[in-house]
Amino acid sequence: MSDKQEPVDWEGIKRDFCAGSMSNRELAAWYSISEGAIRKRAKKENWVKTGTQPKARTEPARISIVPTPVTPETTSPEAIVGRGRNLTLRLLDELDATTSKLGELEAIIDTAVDGEDAENKREALKQAISLKQRAEVLKSLALAAKTLNESGAAADGGKKAQRQRSAEQVAQPGSKFAPPAPPKTVSTH
Repeated sequence: MSDKQEPVDWEGIKRDFCAGSMSNRELAAWYSISEGAIRKRAKKENWVKTGTQPKARTEPARISIVPTPVTPETTSPEAIVGRGRNLTLRLLDELDATTSKLGELEAIIDTAVDGEDAENKREALKQAISLKQRAEVLKSLALAAKTLNESGAAADGGKKAQRQRSAEQVAQPGSKFAPPAPPKTVSTH
């Protein structure tokens, strides 16, 4: 059995690369070659994607931040915990979107970063969306959710107080778990 490798069809890769119909990752999978090898060859031979040119960069839109008004309702522990939970859930959604579109984000990074020090910028951006970074974000979000849940329990008097209230509610007279009534004494006079 021989370990001969098939010759790489660089002309086909160049044609598809320049056409811009596939991302570098898709090209790498199609031609059974590494994505890095395609990028190196494209840079070395100055290949230009003519099919889809990236749009001109524009200034990001300004986002106006509306602060939460300080009222007794918004500063109560329950309101703070609720806002924290909502924020954690939104961040988890954002992490999910980043994870599900990882290939597309990498392709955008590859095509959008150019100019001096492009390789360093590209690697820094890819590092920002890497598995390690996403795992650390997930760990931080899980810790935040745990802390907020514990804070919510503390705001209600703690876990013991919650359990005590639940037990008292279940033990109301007439319920299935209520303590039995004392025996009736019969007096004989």
